[in-house]
Formats: sequence, structure tokens, C-alpha cells
Amino acid sequence: MSLSTSKLLPELRALQRRRQAVLRRLLGTQELAVGTVSWVDRKCGRPGCHCAQGPGHRQMHFLFADALGRRRCKLVRKADEPRLVRAGQRYRTFRTGLRELAAIHKREHALLMALRRARGLRYE
Repeated sequence: MSLSTSKLLPELRALQRRRQAVLRRLLGTQELAVGTVSWVDRKCGRPGCHCAQGPGHRQMHFLFADALGRRRCKLVRKADEPRLVRAGQRYRTFRTGLRELAAIHKREHALLMALRRARGLRYE
């Protein structure tokens, strides 16, 4: 990368503003459902129902999460479904923010290394 210092500094400042915006989103106080909250299709057990020969009905939510390197599955109570679904959506947004923060860091690092090369003293 052979950008001049005058082009590197504005991009670094823009990345700093983006980092601050992402951090503001990540530092919210709302709860997160760490894992995946999703529907599970089950057969209802009625012999005359269409699901007896098919894949089943959407019947219940489960929280799938890793615990000590193993995948765990927990049934979500009906009363807690809305809360956990919202918390699961917030967790997906949180993970997206973490990925964005990592991309910002990577770009900042590349720009700072280019700045070091551009400003570096070449003593001979």
C-alpha cells in the first residue's frame, strides 16, 4: 500500500468513528440469548393429524448453545418465548457487530502499518 499520509489519516479517522458507533451498539444493557433460539418441528401424537406421515408441526422453541465444547439444547417455556426470541435476535446483531469490529481492526492495522512505512526514517 503506497498511500500518502494525507490519504491515510482521514481514513483512519473515519474508521475510528465507525468503531465508536459499533461499540455504542455493542455496549447496550439488554440481555442476549447466547446461542440459537429456533423452532423445532415435532409430531403432535394425534393419529389422524397430517403430521403422522409428515415432518411434524412447529411446536416449541429450543435454545441451542455450546457448553464446554458440547452442543446443549434447552426447551424454552411458552411464557419465555417472546423474551428469548428477542434476546436471540439481539445476540445475532451482537455477533455481527463483533465481526464488524474485527474488520475495522484489521483495516486500521493495515493503515497504521502503511503510515509507519510512509513516515519511517530511512537512515543510511
